[in-house]
Amino acid sequence: MRSRRTLADRFWGHKATLKGLTRSSLPAATVGQRIRQHRQERTLTQTELARQIGIQQSDLSRIEQGEYRVSLDVLFRLLQVFEMSLGEFFGDLAAQSLTSREAGLLESFRTLPHEDQDEVVEFVVFKCGRQKEHDQ
Repeated sequence: MRSRRTLADRFWGHKATLKGLTRSSLPAATVGQRIRQHRQERTLTQTELARQIGIQQSDLSRIEQGEYRVSLDVLFRLLQVFEMSLGEFFGDLAAQSLTSREAGLLESFRTLPHEDQDEVVEFVVFKCGRQKEHDQ
């Protein structure tokens, strides 16, 4: 028997884009930006930092650009070099991610039954499509 996938699963599972960013690219890009920020604050080059954490400079570049996700092993090595805790590294990342309005919408969305959530996703896809047509 074939498993039934919801619209939300199909929407996010196929890496559909919303304003050019995939759902899965946001965290990697943000973590990469944070790594670059801390590296630059310490006046380290990519080559120097990559050598200290045991990876190739090209991989560090891709991590900073959000093209590669950072593994936990590499993240912990970065934290040692930066002399930071995990909490200090991520700090206000969650607060930066959502406005209070967006957080309220998300909280309301999560209280809806699954079928109603699918309808909301359908509506968002529809509105984004209309906006895209309007912008062209």
